[in-house]
Amino acid sequence: MRNWPARSLAIALLATATISAWAENAIRSISSTVQAGAEVVRVEFSEPLTAPPAGFAVQTPPRIAIDLPGVSNAMGKPKVEINQGNLRSANVAVSGDRARLVLNLKSPANYTTQIQGNALLVVLENVPTAQNQANSEGVAVQFAPSQNDSPLALRDIDFRRGQGDAGRVVVELPNSQVGVDIQQKGKTLVVDFLKSTLPDKLRRRLDVTDFGTPVTAVTTTQNGDRVRMVVEPQGAWEHSAYQTDNQFVLEVRPIKVDPNKLVQGPGFSGEKLSLNFQNIEVRALLQVIADFTNFNVVTSDTVTGNVTLRLKDVPWDQALDIILEAKGLGMRKSGNVILIAPKEELAARRKAGLAAEQEVLALEVVKTQAFQLNYAKAEDIMKQIVANQAVANQQSGGGGNSNRLLSPRGSVAFDVRTNQVFVTDIPSKIEEVAQVIARIDIPVRQVQIEARIVIADDTFGRSLGVKLGFADLSLQNGYAPGVGIGGNNRATVG
Repeated sequence: MRNWPARSLAIALLATATISAWAENAIRSISSTVQAGAEVVRVEFSEPLTAPPAGFAVQTPPRIAIDLPGVSNAMGKPKVEINQGNLRSANVAVSGDRARLVLNLKSPANYTTQIQGNALLVVLENVPTAQNQANSEGVAVQFAPSQNDSPLALRDIDFRRGQGDAGRVVVELPNSQVGVDIQQKGKTLVVDFLKSTLPDKLRRRLDVTDFGTPVTAVTTTQNGDRVRMVVEPQGAWEHSAYQTDNQFVLEVRPIKVDPNKLVQGPGFSGEKLSLNFQNIEVRALLQVIADFTNFNVVTSDTVTGNVTLRLKDVPWDQALDIILEAKGLGMRKSGNVILIAPKEELAARRKAGLAAEQEVLALEVVKTQAFQLNYAKAEDIMKQIVANQAVANQQSGGGGNSNRLLSPRGSVAFDVRTNQVFVTDIPSKIEEVAQVIARIDIPVRQVQIEARIVIADDTFGRSLGVKLGFADLSLQNGYAPGVGIGGNNRATVG
């Protein structure tokens, strides 16, 4: 019992040390100021950050999310109301060994981060909305700032046809630090690669009309310390740009007007977001997508590697498609759960699942069911089932079971006298046969024609006439002379 206080103290110290090791850094305060015409959000930490944190921006609703690994919340409250300039409030959510700082804005804004002692500075820059961009056509939109000290040469420029007749200009950059500015001038797109040079073999004009995309030509020239690319589209179009590692892609998609759609636009409909990550783990990037959406993302253990990604105002489902395509990954969706794994692994899982289904079918008990036909002949129905079986065997080379009406253990027979078909097979296949018979055993459509025939000859006749009678009524009844008409009618004259 003497050692009990010492043991308690040791346990308390160990717990304190564990907590300190788990979250040695914490957010102490959040404030907002205006410096040199820019709005700056200052986040104070108990310890300096070792590297600029990763984050992403969302247009609707406008907000900025910054992930802070190994950080806890020491403010005593999860939300700070600011209501100054473009900033409404700031939220801090802690989950496990990381925290997420969410800045709720009044309007969309670009941002940059920098570390200053124990503080993280988030500098907000207002970005034009789609309407303002249309009104201020010709103003360059910075896709990514240049971080190179000296000009570097572009490696390659290529043009490809993408999904949905989209034209894709693919540029191989010397590294992932090349700055890019994009602007629309009239009916053309102008892309400037900052602090870059263009080899002589790439100084050319590409005529890409034959690709069948909205883009007709791509002209690349040297313009001072930058490379200028002019893309010439035609018709109704829209564009987006993204970068993965050293590859920059400008995609120009046609806008196809569908009179049956209330809202015209591309195939991606997710909420738009902007991402800018340098050499981030693919698993961490997929977790960012999962946190942004309402889906649960399950990532296979075989998903590894890093990626550099820049996206600006891209629907999240398109962003996910870009990430998967860049790393050779695929996905399977079930409800609100998305499984992500290498394409080869997903194909192997599907193959194993089909093989397991075949094993279950081989052990399932067979049944026999009789089908009474009302309109079709039993022999004709049996011939169609047998013919379908033969065609399925020929197309699948004797393997597979998806296109067959009957399983390998199934059989069919018929009875002419009762006009019945007897099917012996597993219950699922019998159900398929029943659906086919219900579609075939129907009355043949007929057309009813009515006609009326009238026969007449020259011996047919009919007479019409009136019978009149005259009498002297004055002699009989003492009346004045008159004319009598047969029947009860009478006419008097004179």
